[in-house]
Amino acid sequence: MSIQVVLEDSEFILDISGWTAVTNLRRKIKIPYNSVVDVQTGNFKFPLTAIKRTGITTLDYKAGIFLIDGKKYFLSFHSDNKVIILSLKENEFDKVVIESEDPEQLANNILMRCSSQ
Repeated sequence: MSIQVVLEDSEFILDISGWTAVTNLRRKIKIPYNSVVDVQTGNFKFPLTAIKRTGITTLDYKAGIFLIDGKKYFLSFHSDNKVIILSLKENEFDKVVIESEDPEQLANNILMRCSSQ
């Protein structure tokens, strides 16, 4: 996987590797827990109206920065039904959608840290 989530005390870090890092010209995205408004798991349907800023789009992989309905998204997933969807405030991105082997567990870990902030 090209994204690894590192949970720290006051923020979590998306460690980006592979082609996702190359095409986005970055290796890390830091997200403070206090910027998380909502955390969901489940399906994410990639809209045909999405505008790619940087990244990769193939039939089975979406990764990069996209504008969707006027909001800035960071996406990284193969399987659109094993994702965690983060809604953010006062952040570079309005939404972050990333794939996880266990999206429910990752969501719970993030939510626990958000509630303690």
